[in-house]
Amino acid sequence: MKLKFLLAIMLVLAGISCSKTEDKIEKEPEKPEVPVSPVEPEAPQKPEEDPSEATNERSPEAVKLLDYLKSIYGEKILSGACTNVNWNTNEAQWVYKHTGKWPAINCFDFIHLPFSQPGGWIDYSNLEVVEEWHQAGGIVAIMWHWNVPANNGSDWSFYYGNETDKTKFDVRKIFDESSLEYKRMIKDIDLVGSYLKTLKDKGIPVIWRPLHEAGGRWFWWGMDAAACQQLWKVMYKRFAEAGINNLIWAFTPAAAWQEPYSKGFDWYPGDEYVDIVGMDVYNQSSASDCYTLDFKFLQTQKPEKLAALTECGNVATISSQWNAGAKWLFFMPWYDYGRTSDPQSAAFNEQSHSNASISWWKDAFNSDYVLSRDDVKY
Repeated sequence: MKLKFLLAIMLVLAGISCSKTEDKIEKEPEKPEVPVSPVEPEAPQKPEEDPSEATNERSPEAVKLLDYLKSIYGEKILSGACTNVNWNTNEAQWVYKHTGKWPAINCFDFIHLPFSQPGGWIDYSNLEVVEEWHQAGGIVAIMWHWNVPANNGSDWSFYYGNETDKTKFDVRKIFDESSLEYKRMIKDIDLVGSYLKTLKDKGIPVIWRPLHEAGGRWFWWGMDAAACQQLWKVMYKRFAEAGINNLIWAFTPAAAWQEPYSKGFDWYPGDEYVDIVGMDVYNQSSASDCYTLDFKFLQTQKPEKLAALTECGNVATISSQWNAGAKWLFFMPWYDYGRTSDPQSAAFNEQSHSNASISWWKDAFNSDYVLSRDDVKY
């Protein structure tokens, strides 16, 4: 798989969320020792259904977490860090090293699902790092940069396009149960579901953010709004049927070049399928804009939902955003691959960062309304 720097796509990004991602980079992942080629997926096997669990009722742990999120909303803001590419807490470790405080949330990513295998260079069945984060009092979040076969037949991509290293994977096939695309989507959903189910069985609730930024139409799942909505609903219902009820669902809209912010909600699957709405905001130094264009926008669109800064980079300080009225549920700066990919490196000792420097973090933690991991109580 070759995930390239976002050079070409940055020419078309504007509007909301990833419209501000000029400096956001998806790191090209390490290659597995044995090249993996796309294979024709097997017919999907429906997850074993426990009749007592085939319901949308949440697990007790998820109920407690959601109640906690609702109780602090507007009064406190949870700090968050995202994984460095896939399955680690490197960014959170870096923040702790330089501030003495852990972020409250760590967000992991199923980006390397096609390469995951027991004992391999990426193994999503090894949940130790997630369990340790939860046991230490942290909140677990997971997102999914959903890789599918690229156009060249040998690589993988989540970016839609005609280029050989991008993909023309057709999300509309979610309506065609006989198609290979449908079978692949279901197979991947079930595989991810198996990991989420293990977390559920261990009593770990998850803030789950799939199919993000669909309205920007730079990811394959966003190329058709109705199909994306259907894909979300299929995932939601399939997880429910498998007893995966430890999830708090987060939806992040986006809009393509010269489209209004509100266009991003054309991909919204429905209130019954979403708990949190978020914005991915980059290169926005005005706290007033962070409030008006982002936070207030979400509140206007979905006043009954919790609003979060689900990704950010080079934005106004949290204290200035808060004072301007942007009282997010949580914030989460994007990672800096070079800064935090190796906690043993000299780079890890530096305090600069492509998205959120230590001075930015210290400003946040100096505010009594910003919660660290030690402050989380639910």
